[in-house]
Amino acid sequence: DMLNVLSDITAAQAMADAASGGGAGGGQRLHPTDLNYQQLHATLTPLDASASEHAMVQTYFEDGRPQGVYGFRQLAGVFRVDRHGEAARFAAHRALGNRRLLWHGTSVAVVAAILKSGLRIMPHSGGRVGRGIYLADQHQKSAAYVTPARGKAIMFLVEAALGTEHHITRDDPSLVRAPPPCDSVVALGRSGPDHDDVTYVSIDGAQVEVPLGKPKPTHVNSSFHHNEFLVYNESQHRIRYVCVFDM
Repeated sequence: DMLNVLSDITAAQAMADAASGGGAGGGQRLHPTDLNYQQLHATLTPLDASASEHAMVQTYFEDGRPQGVYGFRQLAGVFRVDRHGEAARFAAHRALGNRRLLWHGTSVAVVAAILKSGLRIMPHSGGRVGRGIYLADQHQKSAAYVTPARGKAIMFLVEAALGTEHHITRDDPSLVRAPPPCDSVVALGRSGPDHDDVTYVSIDGAQVEVPLGKPKPTHVNSSFHHNEFLVYNESQHRIRYVCVFDM
């Protein structure tokens, strides 16, 4: 985990170094913040708190957070994300159904690198469900992997093209792909969102499931407490939102 974080920090530092030597045509020098933004190769659009998308994210956060004392105080902002070039890559999986909007938590230190390159299956990747991209349908699961800074935490909401799911209830760290003919792996948890509160949103013409609903027991005999969703092909995900939280 530390090697992966250091790799992303190195990438982010390289972006900052490149921005520090930049400038606009005609000798006009851009503001450092604009230079840093250009280095992301992504368009970030802030959502007004009254927007329906913002309300959906707010509900998803509130329903999936644990009760009682908890580090995440409130949702401070939501940005719609369009990573340059990611649409074409994701379109290769247009035929795959079963689209879901899922959480991914990370360290603030590596957010810039992720926005530039997307979520990646790093050389040192691994975990209870093998070497893939880990996503969750409950905020509290992904929040466990967040490292905040200066009172802020950042998480991603990712559209995953799950296709046909392969379900497991026991750890399998050896996985590097979904067993054929499946397209993804889902580790079924003992707790999951109430399926009666599932909603769907249309994103780029596709129906994407948003598993809203407060967690409830699933009565599944599993070694996993929460559901975990794995894709083993980087192009099967597309970052849709960046969420900023006050801690």
